[in-house]
Amino acid sequence: MRVLVVTSSFPRFPGDPSGVFILNLCKELQKLGIELDVLAPHDDGCKRHEIWDEIHVSRFPYFYPLRFQRLCYDAGILKNIRQSLMAPMQLPFFILAELLYAFRIAQKRQVDLVHAHWSIPQGLTGLFLTRLIGIPCVVSLHGSDVYGLRTPLLRSLNGRAILGSNVCTANSLATAKMARRISGRDDIRIIPMGVDVEFFRETAGREALRRSLERKGKTILYAGRLIEWKGVDYLIRALPEVLEKHPEAKLLIVGSGPRKSALISLSEKLNIREKVVFLEAVSQEELARYYSMADMFVLPSIVNDEGETEGLGLVLLEAIASGVPVIGTGVGGIPDIIKDGETGLLALQKNPHDLAEKILKLLADATLRQRVTENGFDFVKQEFSWGVVAGKFKRIYEDVLQSGRSLFPLPQNVPCDRRACSKASDDCSHVFCAP
Repeated sequence: MRVLVVTSSFPRFPGDPSGVFILNLCKELQKLGIELDVLAPHDDGCKRHEIWDEIHVSRFPYFYPLRFQRLCYDAGILKNIRQSLMAPMQLPFFILAELLYAFRIAQKRQVDLVHAHWSIPQGLTGLFLTRLIGIPCVVSLHGSDVYGLRTPLLRSLNGRAILGSNVCTANSLATAKMARRISGRDDIRIIPMGVDVEFFRETAGREALRRSLERKGKTILYAGRLIEWKGVDYLIRALPEVLEKHPEAKLLIVGSGPRKSALISLSEKLNIREKVVFLEAVSQEELARYYSMADMFVLPSIVNDEGETEGLGLVLLEAIASGVPVIGTGVGGIPDIIKDGETGLLALQKNPHDLAEKILKLLADATLRQRVTENGFDFVKQEFSWGVVAGKFKRIYEDVLQSGRSLFPLPQNVPCDRRACSKASDDCSHVFCAP
């Protein structure tokens, strides 16, 4: 079986965190005997064609000179369109280039199936291949493709991509519900992206890293893009209250993005600049060491004015796999990972005081820290390890190629008890499952 993976984000060089979860999924699928070709956007300075662990990677240019390509990577397509004058005018060229390169690869490599990550534009590219050369298409939704596309035209195109695919998967219950509202499709499969549990669990270097950062007090960690809906502003605003009881504590922010200068200014305005350490985005290997030295990890995501929010929260999975207690907000797909008081703590979004209270609660209660850490690790290993996730996708590939039609149709508006259902099947696809 040969699968063409079409994605708008993929590592451009070894250690690049961009779309690294797509690479990890591909590696795990390859272990299961699936041959893979990856098509991703080119970026200035990266290779057009290369092979990573027997995975054929092609990167298509979409604007010349290449150094002026502005649409992809960094903050992501939606943010880049809003923040760059050049990005919107490059979108038609991007779509055309992706279509042409996907068609060429599908024919040359005799691809059996296309797996499109993000519904727009990759899902539409997959449907194009289905109509033109008859290969089936699986579309995987990651959150930004359903939360951030609000204009009538984009919602209509999105609905077509979701509804027209042979199978549509979503990374969380919240993403699936939003996709259903957009498309009317009931048989959306909930399959999250995963985490390499053993890789993060076995990472060493805690004390060495602490010494290099001159850390003696408690360390609160955030890692991810510095964009509005990640809510890092509220975490910084919560820190003064935490410092009242833990004056030696520091907040470590690992990541890059358009909000970085504003976040630095906010920490200066609150007179806590020396308590907030900003580091650029790092490789998975280095990030794992930061997880290992942290006393807790916080993901303070919000729902912004455009409706964008956290599709799942892969950094939470990584932190939990590293043995770190976590705090998140109850938005998007975060509640799929954090069961309040069991696998972590949930705080109110956009509420620095409540976030500070949750941080202080976790710092003060060793029994609670141990419980959520142990429960969280067991839960993540069972539900989110890459072996489990890749196995579900392989089953979908096989069933699609065998049947050539959408899988697992459900009657409309039929709820079920998710807990009871999951006892009967690890592959529950019910969009209306009770949380």
